[in-house]
Amino acid sequence: MSLYQNMISNVCQALIDNKLEYADTIIVGDNSSGKSEVLKQLVRMGNAGDYYYIDAVNRYFNIQQVTDRWIYADIHYSPGIVDQRMDDETFNHIDTFYYDKIPMSIETLYSVYSERIQSLMKDFLDVEFDIRLGQTGREAYVDDKNVDLSSGYQAILRLFIEILYVSATKGSGTIIIDEADEFLSAKNSGRIFDFLRKRFAKFNFIITTHSADLIANAEQCNLVLLEGDGFEVLDAGDFASVSQVYNIFNSLFDVSEKDTKTKIDDALRRFLNNKMSGIWTDEDDVQLKALKEKTLTKAQRLVVRQIEEWEA
Repeated sequence: MSLYQNMISNVCQALIDNKLEYADTIIVGDNSSGKSEVLKQLVRMGNAGDYYYIDAVNRYFNIQQVTDRWIYADIHYSPGIVDQRMDDETFNHIDTFYYDKIPMSIETLYSVYSERIQSLMKDFLDVEFDIRLGQTGREAYVDDKNVDLSSGYQAILRLFIEILYVSATKGSGTIIIDEADEFLSAKNSGRIFDFLRKRFAKFNFIITTHSADLIANAEQCNLVLLEGDGFEVLDAGDFASVSQVYNIFNSLFDVSEKDTKTKIDDALRRFLNNKMSGIWTDEDDVQLKALKEKTLTKAQRLVVRQIEEWEA
């Protein structure tokens, strides 16, 4: 198993075993860091049914698929929804909602949860939302005005109906959302995570994001940074401004421009945080040993000693 695969496995195991300080987690990294792979392996490694997965492509809401009523006698939790989204051919590529192994349009659930959705839209966006039957099909109304649904509105509606469904049929568990800020404005990106956590407090949330606004507004939440073959766990509450979050992003996304000293400093910071967080792994031992062979400054050698002498 490669160092990269070990990193993915170790992150997943830390989340499954609840080793991190908080119940909710934000995962960040560049586009090749393995964020989506962590989510995929987390679902596969965890107990069946523990996780409800909302893929980055599950952000569309076609109002023409809305029906007057739910077509089945009851509504229950269908494991096939997540199973199909985990399939290699659909994962991160195709928007699916397989109810009892039958491909369906999730919009058919709108009639079941319409009042709750309207309430959530009012609380989150401060708008009166409705879908009505017009002369040529379904029409969306915002504050009593007929509108075309933007990608941002569709994404919000889709998240709400997905979570309302799993909330009604499972009651509790962990909801995983890949790219939680997808299609959202900076303002709504900054508010969506905290809003979902408060409105659906019986669930834990694990998300990925590229939104500095989202992270800057998160409190009592783990912040997992993926970089190369390693990962680091921070407290999202320590980053109260967008500029502070951008400092993290610059560190993660501009690796090629770092000098040797900066790379060593970043690695030592990650090692120290992992020791303090209680998620130290055998790979960390190997990498720290290799790093000690490099030419270190006096300050860096002091940090190495702190890492080696730290006891949980």
